[in-house]
Amino acid sequence: MKTRFRLEKIATALCLTGLSCCNGGSGLPALADASISTTSVRRVSTSEATGQQGQPPRIELSPGYGVNISFIPTGETVEKVWFDNPAFATLDVDGCLIGLGGEQQQSQNCQVSGATVLHLRRINPLDFPNLPKTNSTLLTVITHGPDGRRVYIFQVAKGGNTPQYYTVEVTPPTSTASTTRYRSVVESVTDWQLLNRGLTVAQHKRLVQPSQPLFGRIQNFLAIVKAGEQIESAARVSGISLNLVRRLEELGRAYNPVPAPAPVPSVPSSLEPQNPSMPVRVES
Repeated sequence: MKTRFRLEKIATALCLTGLSCCNGGSGLPALADASISTTSVRRVSTSEATGQQGQPPRIELSPGYGVNISFIPTGETVEKVWFDNPAFATLDVDGCLIGLGGEQQQSQNCQVSGATVLHLRRINPLDFPNLPKTNSTLLTVITHGPDGRRVYIFQVAKGGNTPQYYTVEVTPPTSTASTTRYRSVVESVTDWQLLNRGLTVAQHKRLVQPSQPLFGRIQNFLAIVKAGEQIESAARVSGISLNLVRRLEELGRAYNPVPAPAPVPSVPSSLEPQNPSMPVRVES
């Protein structure tokens, strides 16, 4: 009883000082609401993020928490971003973008050209001259990938104290009846043969050696492609870039093996019969 009484006094003191949330009238700390759950990853399709389904995706920022926007599943690289109202949020990337951080600073500190992940973080409101005060703004992202360039749009807004997710993952279009995840065996083997020839040429040119870790990743990529997986997905799983895949394809297409020399027909001498079935007549 004494122990419980002391715990209740401590809990009440924490409530009065504001260091703990309390249930109304109980004086005891409130337990977390079991109905409130946070999903770490929220997935958004490319068609939704490009505005083809109506309103752009809404990303809410909570105090003290950031939100990542990942384009890794699409295989695309971010080239440029526009963040219309930076008064209540900051934007950072995992690479270097045009117009972000200054060209001189990028040329000095940039080690990775382009980006695949954006990071948004809510801050205390700033006062910018001639900039309207709003609780939401527009984020525009320009990307480049295997299918060309795309324009993505997101509505960024202030959210509640509890975040609903930490990463927004942009996913490629889902498979349809005409374009399946696993392609035909003939198409898979054709791609594998082309890329495998590219790896052979790269070895001959000493661009990659079997002792290097990259060689093992390329072999794993080729095995997955041969099994029928999409090239973009196989590259992502194996940890190689699409630029490397395109280079292997170029080397494979340029591969022109030297044909083996044709056998030289024997020239019959004057002493050999022209027709083996006819005997040679020797005059005395």
